[in-house]
Amino acid sequence: MRALAPMSAESPVPDGTVVRLSVREHRGAVMEAARRLGDEGVAVDDLLLRRPTLDDVFLALTGHAAEEPGAEEGRGE
Repeated sequence: MRALAPMSAESPVPDGTVVRLSVREHRGAVMEAARRLGDEGVAVDDLLLRRPTLDDVFLALTGHAAEEPGAEEGRGE
């Protein structure tokens, strides 16, 4: 998906017929993605906007997932 690559610091992630992309600029991103894909001759059936969850933000900032409540029990600490 080279058409979408300039929209993100990360490479687009293909997953079957779905492509996931984290965009830098949110304003107009859906329309820009559709335009870029259309210019490349890619037929688009659907576009979905997913906002990051708190878990996504925590993972991005710390590099690891948050522990589940009670995960420290049984560690012997």
